[in-house]
Amino acid sequence: MSELFSIQLQNRQQQGRDGVWLDLPTTTEQVQAALRQIGISSDNPQGLFISGYFAEEEKRIAIPYNMVLASSVDELNFLAARLETLSAGERAELNAALQTPQGELSSIGRITDFPENVEYYVHLPDVRGPVQLGDYYLNRSGMVDMPDEWKGGIDTAQFGRYVAHQEQGAFTQYGYLVKSGDEWQKVHEGQPVPEEYRVLSFPAPEILRDAANIPPPVQPEMEPQKVIPIILNGKDSAERMKEITDRLETGIQQLFDSDRYKAYLTTLAKFHNYSFNNTLLIAMQGGQLVAGFNKWKDTFHRTVKKGEKGIKILAPAPYKVKQKMEKLDEQGKPILGKDGKPLTEEKTVQIPAFKVVSVFDVSQTEGEPLPSIAVNELPGSVQDYQDFFKALEQSSPVPIGFEDIEGGAHGYFHLLDKRIAIQEGMSQLQTIKTAIHEIAHAKLHAIDPNDPEQTNRPDSRTREVQAESVAYAVCQHYGLDTSEYSFGYVAGWSSGRELAELKASLEIIRSAAHELISALDEHLAELRQQREADLSAAQEVAFALDNGNTLFIQTCDSGYDYTLYDPDNKALDGGQLDAPGLTLPDAGQEALNLLGQTAAVAEVLLGDKLAAFQEAEEKANELSAPEAEKAAATDLSAEPTVTILWSESDKLQDGEIMPLSVANRVFEELDTAQHTDREKDGYEGGWYDKTAFRIDFTLNGQPDNYEGRQDFGDGDGSLIQHIQSYHEYYTKDENWKNFVLHNKGTEAWEQDKAEREMILTEFIPYLKQHCNLSAMEQTATAALREGQNISPEQAAYYNTVVAYVQDCRPLLNQGQYNLPEPPKLADFDQSLQDYKAQVQSEIAQEAADAGMTVEEYAAAGFEAPQQDSFSIYQLRNEDSTRDYRFEPYDRLQAAGRTVDKANYMEVYAAPLTAGTTLEDIYRTFNIDHPADFKGHSLSVSDVVVLHQNGQDTAHYCDSVGFQQVPEFLRENPLRTAELSTEQNENMIDGVLNNASSLGELEAKAKAGEQISLTDLAAAVKAEEKAPKAKKSRAAKPKKPSIRAQLDAAKKEQSKQSPPREKTKELEV
Repeated sequence: MSELFSIQLQNRQQQGRDGVWLDLPTTTEQVQAALRQIGISSDNPQGLFISGYFAEEEKRIAIPYNMVLASSVDELNFLAARLETLSAGERAELNAALQTPQGELSSIGRITDFPENVEYYVHLPDVRGPVQLGDYYLNRSGMVDMPDEWKGGIDTAQFGRYVAHQEQGAFTQYGYLVKSGDEWQKVHEGQPVPEEYRVLSFPAPEILRDAANIPPPVQPEMEPQKVIPIILNGKDSAERMKEITDRLETGIQQLFDSDRYKAYLTTLAKFHNYSFNNTLLIAMQGGQLVAGFNKWKDTFHRTVKKGEKGIKILAPAPYKVKQKMEKLDEQGKPILGKDGKPLTEEKTVQIPAFKVVSVFDVSQTEGEPLPSIAVNELPGSVQDYQDFFKALEQSSPVPIGFEDIEGGAHGYFHLLDKRIAIQEGMSQLQTIKTAIHEIAHAKLHAIDPNDPEQTNRPDSRTREVQAESVAYAVCQHYGLDTSEYSFGYVAGWSSGRELAELKASLEIIRSAAHELISALDEHLAELRQQREADLSAAQEVAFALDNGNTLFIQTCDSGYDYTLYDPDNKALDGGQLDAPGLTLPDAGQEALNLLGQTAAVAEVLLGDKLAAFQEAEEKANELSAPEAEKAAATDLSAEPTVTILWSESDKLQDGEIMPLSVANRVFEELDTAQHTDREKDGYEGGWYDKTAFRIDFTLNGQPDNYEGRQDFGDGDGSLIQHIQSYHEYYTKDENWKNFVLHNKGTEAWEQDKAEREMILTEFIPYLKQHCNLSAMEQTATAALREGQNISPEQAAYYNTVVAYVQDCRPLLNQGQYNLPEPPKLADFDQSLQDYKAQVQSEIAQEAADAGMTVEEYAAAGFEAPQQDSFSIYQLRNEDSTRDYRFEPYDRLQAAGRTVDKANYMEVYAAPLTAGTTLEDIYRTFNIDHPADFKGHSLSVSDVVVLHQNGQDTAHYCDSVGFQQVPEFLRENPLRTAELSTEQNENMIDGVLNNASSLGELEAKAKAGEQISLTDLAAAVKAEEKAPKAKKSRAAKPKKPSIRAQLDAAKKEQSKQSPPREKTKELEV
C-alpha cells in the first residue's frame, strides 16, 4: 500500500497548533496514532476535523478542496484505495473530468466510481486549446478526408471551437475531454464504506495523574438495564432448539401486555434488520445492544465481564448432504437412459437449519467507550423536517398531499384513488407521524384488484394495530417523541387469536418497519450527501436562524468573511474568520459563536433561496439616491472616496462618504484612540471597533473598488497602513501559502503572489500619492485663504501648486505614477517677467525642433506636424466579446451590434508609407508579419485605423474587403466643449481661451493681486498665436517650467498600455 494523497487532521480545541498529516490509504493503527498526536480520543471525537489536503504533483488528484474537507476519513481512505489502481493516463483523465464546468463528479461517492467508468470519457491529454483540437481532428484523427492543400486554408482555431461546441467538450489544463456516450456505472456511490476500508477508530483516553499520585475522580456510572438471559437445560442442540421455540411461543402469548408490547417495538426499532424470532428473543431477555464475544473483543475492544450469561438467539447453521436426484437437461426436463428411465446423479444439497448461540449486551461488557451508534435523529429544524418529509414521499408507494379533512382525522389512505391525505396546518412532528402511519396502510392494506372478496385483507382492528405499530417503531428508530403512543388495546385485539395469526401479524409489522426504515435511511443519505456536495462546492451560503436573523458567510483569502443581518435584512455585525481549514458549515457555526448567536439554524440557503436573500439584503442596505449618485460618479480628476459600509464606532455613520485623505487620517485617529482608551483603568467598552469600508477609485483609467475591514484598536494605524500590513502579512504567511498550494496548486499560488505584489507595489503607492497631493493642495489653499501678507511670488507659487495638483490627479488616475517634480517656492525667486521670458524661450525652442516658425507652431496649436501612420485593433480576449469575434459586418448589423472601440485593444502601430493601401496592410499582416507584431493574423472583425493628413478613418476587416466604420472613432470632448463655450469663432483653436490676457495678468500682478503662473503661461501662448506677436529671445533656463513638465507628462500618459483588467476583489 503506497501513499496516494494526504489529509491534515486537526483538533478544534487546538486550532492555534499545527495538525498532523495522514497518508492515505492507511490503517486503523496509523489513524489512532495520528489522533493521539492531536489529543483526540473517544472522550472528544467531536473535536476532530479535516483541515488540509495535499498530493505530490505526479500523483495529484484535483479534488475540490471543500469536498475533501466535507468528507469523512473512511470515505477518503476508500477513495484513495480505489484511485490507487489508476494509471497515470487515467489519473490525468480524472483530473480533466474534475475541472470540467458543471462536471459529473460532484461528490466523493461519484469520484469513487471513476475506476469503473474510465471509458465514460474520451480524453486527449495533449490538446489544450481550439488550435490543437482543430489540428487533431483535421490532421491526426483520420476523420477528415480532403486534400492537404485544402486543409491549409482552414482556420484550425475556428474549426476547433466549432468541434468543441458541437460535441460539448471541455478544455482543461489536463487536456481535452468529451463524453464517449457510454452509460455511467453506479457501483459504490450512495453505499456505506466497505468494512475493510473503515479505519476511523478513536483511541481510549489517556489518564493523566499529577506527581502526588492522586487517583482520578470516580465518575458515577449509570445503572445498566437489567439483562435476564434465558437458561437452557437441553443436553444437545435439538433439545435446546425445542426449548427456545417453546419460549418464543410463550413470549408471543405474553407479548400483548401494553408495556411489553412497547418494549418489543422499541427493540424492533433498534434491530429492524433482525429476524422476528431474534427481535423477540432479545426483547424478552432485556437486550439493548448485542454482539458476539469475539465481535466485542476485536471490533469494539471490550471484554465480557466475568460470570455473565449470554443472551440466547438463533443463528443460521446450514449443513450439506449428498442426494441422488434426476438428471435434468437445459430446459429442466429429465434426461432418459437407454431403458427409458430417468437418469440420476449425486448432488450436494444445502439444508437450512438453525442453532442456538449466545450474544452479550453492552451492559455485560467493559473496555473502550463505544463510538457513536445513534441513529439519525430528527431534531425538529425546518431543514431536517423538509429532508425527512421528502424522504417519506420518496418511500411512499402512493402520492402524499395536504387538505382540510373534515371530522378531525389527522390523515387517511384513499383506497380507490391510491393517495394519502394529511391534515394541513399540523405541527411538523404530528405531520411526520401521520405520514408514517398512512404509508404503513398503503404498503400493507391496499385493495387487491385480483381478489374481489378481499379474503386476504386483515380486519380493520388488525390494520390499525399494524399501522400504528409500524409508525411507533419507525419513530423510535429516528428518535421522535413517542410518549403519546399507547397500546392498551392490543391485549383485547390479540385475545382469542391463534398463535400462528399473531406471529404472522408481528412478522408483517417487523418486515414493514424494516423496509420503511431502510428506504428512509437510503433517501436521507442521498439528500444529505447532495446537500453536502452543494455545500462543499459552494463558496458562499446563508444560514437562516430561528430568531429571524440571517448569517451570510463566504470564503476569502484568510478563510471566511461573515455578516449577520437582522429580520429586516439590515447588517448588524460581521467579521473575518482566519480558519481556512474549517468546512463552510463549521465556519458558519464558529461565526455564530463569535457573534453570540445561540439560536438554532432553521434553514440553509443555497441556490435560488440564497439569490433571493442577497437581492433583499442589497435592497435593504443600498445607499440613498444622492449618496449612490455621488458614489457612482466617475471623474478622472477626482480623489478616491471611502464609503463606510457599517461600523461599530459611534464616530462614523453607515453610508458616510469621505475623501481618501480624510478617511486615512480619521481611521488612524480612531485606531489610536481606541487602543489608548482600552488601556485605561476601568475601561468597559469593546476591545475593537470593527469597520467595513469600500474605496471607490479610478485606476489605469477604469473605475474600480476595494472592500475591506479595519478593526480600530488593533494598532494597524491609518487606512493605507492597514491595507499594506494586511497584504504584507499574507505574502509572508506560510500557512496561507500551504492552504493555497493544497487547495488550487502552484499556479494559483503564483497568481496570488502576483496580485498581492500588484497591491503592494502599485495600489498602495497610488493611494499614498493621492494623499500626498491632497496634503499639498490643502496647504496651498489654506495659505491663499488666510495670508494677506504674502508676496506676488508666493501667491504665484501657491496657485501653481493648486494647478499642479489638479493636473496631476488625472495623470495618476490613468496610471502615470512618476509625476512631474512639484513646484518649489525657491523656483519663484525670479520676477514674473523672467518667468514670461522662460515660457517664450521654451515655445521658441519647441517650434525650432519642429522645423517651424513660432507663428506656424502657434497656429498648429503648439503641436508638431504628425506623420501619417496606421494602427491595428483586435478584440479583447474576454467572454463579453465572444459574439463579435470573426463576425462579418452585415451579421453584426443584423444582430443590432456596433463596432465599439471599448471592445478592442491596439496591438500594433507604425508609420504609413505613401501609397500603402488597406489591401497591402492585410497582405502584410497575413503573410509576412513584422517581427514586432504580437497579434494574430489580420482577420474578420479586426479594425485598421488610418491616420492621414491629420484625419483618422476606421476600417472593419470584413469577409470580403474592408467596411468603413465611423462609429469606431469617438468625438474629441475638448473640441465639443470649446465649440459650446467659445463665442468668437476666431478663437476656436483646440484650446479653451477663457483665461485673462497677458496684459491683464501683468496689470493684476503689479496691483498686488494673486495670479496663477499656469494662467500666465497660457496667456503667453495665446499672444504668440496672435498676429504680429513679438518673439522672445530670452535665454533658455536650465529647468523646464511647470507648464512644460505637465505637458510632457500628459504626452507620456497617452503612450501608456491599455488599462489593467480587474481580476479579483483586493481584500475580502
